[in-house]
Amino acid sequence: LVVTNRDLVSNKLKTIAMASIAPISTAPISGVNVAKRKFFQCNDPYVKYHPSNKTKDTSTVCKSPSASTIIYGSAFSPPYRSKRYFVACTSNGCIAVWDTQPSSSAPSQDVNLDKSGPLKPILIVDVGGESRSNNNALYDLQFIQTSNGDHLLIASGDPGTVVYKWSNFEAAIAAAVDGGEACLAPKCQDPSSVEASFDLHPVTTFRPHPSPANSFGESVEINSTSYSKSDGILFGAAGDMYGCYQWDLATEKLLGTFGGASRFDNGGHRDYLHVVKAIPENEGMGSRYVITGGEDGNMGFWDGKDRKLIEMMNVQTTMDKNKDLVTSNATSNNRSFMSSSSTPNNGSNSWVSSIGTNGNWLAVCGGAETTNNSITSRSGPSSSGFMTLWHLPTRTFTSGCVTRESLNSVVYNHSLDCFVSGGNEGRISFWESTNAVRSGRSWSTPPATYTISNNNDDVMVVGGSGSTLDCFVDRVKVSQLQFIS
Repeated sequence: LVVTNRDLVSNKLKTIAMASIAPISTAPISGVNVAKRKFFQCNDPYVKYHPSNKTKDTSTVCKSPSASTIIYGSAFSPPYRSKRYFVACTSNGCIAVWDTQPSSSAPSQDVNLDKSGPLKPILIVDVGGESRSNNNALYDLQFIQTSNGDHLLIASGDPGTVVYKWSNFEAAIAAAVDGGEACLAPKCQDPSSVEASFDLHPVTTFRPHPSPANSFGESVEINSTSYSKSDGILFGAAGDMYGCYQWDLATEKLLGTFGGASRFDNGGHRDYLHVVKAIPENEGMGSRYVITGGEDGNMGFWDGKDRKLIEMMNVQTTMDKNKDLVTSNATSNNRSFMSSSSTPNNGSNSWVSSIGTNGNWLAVCGGAETTNNSITSRSGPSSSGFMTLWHLPTRTFTSGCVTRESLNSVVYNHSLDCFVSGGNEGRISFWESTNAVRSGRSWSTPPATYTISNNNDDVMVVGGSGSTLDCFVDRVKVSQLQFIS
């Protein structure tokens, strides 16, 4: 069933004009490897980037489940109909919504393995729509609540940062599962029913500055976003020389950029960014502080309001200087992953992939390669990764672990009181909340994990390469979801 309902959203699509802020020259900058900008844009789950001159094939956009589908970002929605829906974004440029409680409101029963097989989405939204281009992958998804109480769904990737009203999705969910608000019975949310595909317009779209990549027919992606509620500011970590973008959600204006390679002389990153995290005031540093992580292996602490650098630290160098605080789960049992041919801060040996927080504790994970710019070393036997914990208020490294796999995602699981990470070994790892010590592992269906999400009812969903996602309760896989259209 395919339904087009453009009346669900009253706001017209808006594109933020950059004319009011003069862009910096887009000439190539020394030290930046443009090919490495393509962090997630590869269907091979074991290759971190894949420089290619070939045009992307868009024939798989929202067509059918496939091993080439990648689930990059996910989150649980705010409560609606006494439920929290699971939402994910894909390499095909789609946003999919699952009802993980189709028959009961009790979480312990909702996610049990059942005979009907993996749950299918009840709603799929093609972000590209009629204006779909060759570059439409979505890498990050999250929900935010503005100061006026509105819940917004933020999806970012090749199309830029796309902002939706969650209330419009709620209306589409109601229409998809039962044709309206009249029927609320669980039987109307049969997981075996055919999902509906909707065309919803965003309320606004933020796009980065033009880049040298645009001239080669490639988009400049936004790899990650984070929202500072007290300031009403949305931050976006970009795959370009400008680094982190700062948008005012209320006025829909770009306030500026910071931390990019174009400002390296002023303390910026040497390469493009993977992740940005605005730290709430109750998590140790105040809402004005923003943390960035990039392809150069550096972690930057910034005053998010004034865009001023507080401190820039290289994770690799820090671990190598504090080997007494570092353990190893790698095959070689080596607590260092610095190769003799690499130089700290040169962006050729390690990268920061993901950041998670728990009160005063900051978890930072990523990967490392031992051969400069080697594609195979990022997934082969010479690659490795790291998991580190930092004391957030003092920005102090407290413990770390060198892992056999490169790690792509880390989150804090409140019900288990631990950090959970996923990488390129088809397993997720559980880490102590105040020490980078791995307390256990669980097998997952995706060969490579890119996203891990928790709700408030002990349910955790893991997604990555392939169209199947795993649902865990208490570290045990209990059911599956599947992206299919």
